[in-house]
Amino acid sequence: MQKIRNNQGKFTTDRAEPRDAKLSLRIEPSVLEKIQAIPEWQEKVRSLLYELVESGS
Repeated sequence: MQKIRNNQGKFTTDRAEPRDAKLSLRIEPSVLEKIQAIPEWQEKVRSLLYELVESGS
């Protein structure tokens, strides 16, 4: 995915809604290390969170 910056140097997106909200969780350092070792872990975590919201659980 190519990152594109506008004339102010900020990243832009073609999504209907930008991903600029932040979520913070406290987990064990060993778990964080394992998560960060997964390729493209951020996108996979987002996908799991979207599934959780959609299922209403």
